[in-house]
Amino acid sequence: MDFVWLPVRLPVLSIPAVVAGARARAVETAPRFFGRGASGFGVAAAVSVGLMHRSNCRRRSGRQAGLNGHSPQGRRSWLQMVMLGGCAAPAEAKGNPFVLLQDGMNAFRDYRVDDSIKLFDEAAESGYPKARLWQRGLSLYYAERFDDGTQQFRALGSKGKDVEMNPNDTEESVWAFLCEAQTVGFEQARKQLMKVGFDPRPVMGSVYALYRGDDDAKYIDILEGLYKKGGSDAFYASLYLGLYYEAKADKENAKLWLLRSVDSNYGKSSNDYMTDLARVHVSRRQWRNAEL
Repeated sequence: MDFVWLPVRLPVLSIPAVVAGARARAVETAPRFFGRGASGFGVAAAVSVGLMHRSNCRRRSGRQAGLNGHSPQGRRSWLQMVMLGGCAAPAEAKGNPFVLLQDGMNAFRDYRVDDSIKLFDEAAESGYPKARLWQRGLSLYYAERFDDGTQQFRALGSKGKDVEMNPNDTEESVWAFLCEAQTVGFEQARKQLMKVGFDPRPVMGSVYALYRGDDDAKYIDILEGLYKKGGSDAFYASLYLGLYYEAKADKENAKLWLLRSVDSNYGKSSNDYMTDLARVHVSRRQWRNAEL
């Protein structure tokens, strides 16, 4: 069979417009399909924003902060990097709530916590549902705006409470507790821990039981066992053990377990937003080169 090549005229599109549109569609549609399933906050973030490709600008900042990481070069083509966006939104993206959300997450990954909050606020002002901005709540925790963080996770005064919109998402309840532990104390925060439905993830089920106070020794032992198994369980077990100890004002154990989370294989290699959170935590606390 002979092929005949015919000239085809394609519409001319602005490259920034294509990038802005692709980024906005990726951020807008991914949560709808993936929610916050297998890895809680991290899956929605990693898929929806880049997706979140560990941009070169963030990697440079990570190296400057003395943290480890693997360059995305070689894993993604130049075209993928363009379509997923760079370090800053193009001019055409200004005012797009989904792109503002992405830029806020990139700012957080770049250790610019206050800037991330401003961008999340702009996303909400531009139409992104504020009750779903759990990323903003995480940033508020690291800005030490604990009352605001509590309100974000409980979503008081919004059309729908965030935890009700995600009834089986343990992490929203846990992060509300972590904010409240800094203002009303560990034991009182425990008493007012938000109730959630069944969470099928073994790590998060054990984390919730520990934070609720079911049996501290039992669930610490379970989480330490999950840490030894490796993979994402090792990261999440060590992350939430470290945060538990921080809520109890046990700085040494908090430091030990947060550094273990950063040093885990998953913590070093995953695009999960929560691995970036662990690095931000270590950077904000100025922890370096501790014995693991």
